[in-house]
Amino acid sequence: MPARITIAELAREARVSVSTIDRILSGRSRVKPATVNHVLATAERIGFHAVGSIRSRREVPGPAKTFGFLLNDSARHFYDVMGRRIAREVAAQTSVDGKAIFSHVTDLDPARTAEALLALGEKCDAIAAVCIDHPRINRAVDELAERGIPVVTMLSDISSPQRRGFVGSNDWQLGRSAGWFVTRLCPQGGKIGLVPGNPRYLCQQSLAASFRSFIAESAQDGFGIVEAAPTEESDARAREVVTQLVQTHPDVAAILVLGGGLEGAAQALGQGGKRPLLIGTELTEHTRAMLTDGGIDMILAHPATEVAREVVQTLVRVLDSGERGAHVQKIMPFQVLIGENC
Repeated sequence: MPARITIAELAREARVSVSTIDRILSGRSRVKPATVNHVLATAERIGFHAVGSIRSRREVPGPAKTFGFLLNDSARHFYDVMGRRIAREVAAQTSVDGKAIFSHVTDLDPARTAEALLALGEKCDAIAAVCIDHPRINRAVDELAERGIPVVTMLSDISSPQRRGFVGSNDWQLGRSAGWFVTRLCPQGGKIGLVPGNPRYLCQQSLAASFRSFIAESAQDGFGIVEAAPTEESDARAREVVTQLVQTHPDVAAILVLGGGLEGAAQALGQGGKRPLLIGTELTEHTRAMLTDGGIDMILAHPATEVAREVVQTLVRVLDSGERGAHVQKIMPFQVLIGENC
């Protein structure tokens, strides 16, 4: 009597992992229909004993899960597009029957942000959030964790030890890369304007600190940094801030916009005549067009499409691992874009 074919042998023949076979047989989480059909065909071909169980899984829906997403104002093009990308990723999940709920905060008030997080917690199984680092927000995340609702940060991290993960770029590397480009594109030296969006974003703190570090290490006395007022992530405010910056420092050689407001900064500088080098981090259809037209010189961009995909998958993994699951950190490579490759 021939030996019974094992799960490991089926996995090897189907060229999938043993865990995929286990998920199909147990029904604990959903597997893509195409994968189930492929495994079923392989199982039938080699005579696997549990063909009936595999066949029965083809129509079994995944568990229903509701995911909450806290994003900045949807009037900002970046977050409107981000929301639509996230919604598509949730709909594309096969291991769960996912539903996405969005909350867009129209300002960065910590109390209202904390309230928005807690409100999402009333309706959602897990939450991903873009938010500043503030004690009230951290307390809200801690409260949600006590209620069994994991929170994953995206684009910018927070200091709460209770948040379950982070998905974004390495902002220390991003800031030092910006410094590298500035020192090489402005070999004559000069003043560099640092324009923050909101200094409570940890991503902007890290970016600014690493940029200053690179300039201090590499440029010696050739450059001086000028601190501008925050844009509060607003293009209108960025126009005012950059206009004031170049009026006060007409010899500024480069401007680095750390957060939101890159489009407004470009509008303030215009395209005619000599202007400072302009580098930012916010990639939208509008800033991409300005990059192509020469109004912006470089964008070191967070990869929005990849972040949207990864944050949804991270939420699925966090829920699957339960309350005792490990902290998840996914660092996505940032993009370096100029007018010739955008």
